[in-house]
Amino acid sequence: MLNDKQAKWLAENILPHEGDVRRWLSKYTDIDADDILQEAWVILAKVIPETIQFPRRLLFTIARNIVLQHYRRAQIVSFSSLADISEDHSVDKGADPEQSVGARKELEFLNHVISNLPPRCRTIFTLHRIYGYSHKECAQRLNLSETVVAKQVARALRLIGDAYGHQERQHDIGYRSFPLGRSHKNKA
Repeated sequence: MLNDKQAKWLAENILPHEGDVRRWLSKYTDIDADDILQEAWVILAKVIPETIQFPRRLLFTIARNIVLQHYRRAQIVSFSSLADISEDHSVDKGADPEQSVGARKELEFLNHVISNLPPRCRTIFTLHRIYGYSHKECAQRLNLSETVVAKQVARALRLIGDAYGHQERQHDIGYRSFPLGRSHKNKA
């Protein structure tokens, strides 16, 4: 149960921003804004007001996270759509611009790398790491053995790690193009 102090804080610091969140949520036609906001209010009721520096940002972040959870549970949206929600510029994140640009570039890079994984590897990786399926569930869903699933997840992680390594080397030694899936070995 809310005490008077919490109720006053919510009324003064959160309620004025509900309309903005509702407008942002209206972009997602398969989302019930009332349900999202109700879940957000339940979470906000547990917040200690003194610990919150940016209430508007908190409300948007909570709503965004609930939307992402909804899509993950429903398993009806592609990784790129999740990335779009994560990158949404209209969400009031309040991060400094350099952080936002860096995070956006990082997510774009990861999305690009995942998109360029071999098809079976990408499918298995997405089911396992994005949608949270276990190896056994992936195997059943795709009619594969768990061993194949485990190897493909490991392969995806290796290829993603290689891509990040190549990206770091590009910053150190200038631009070079390394195709995904090939190892680049420095010759000494």
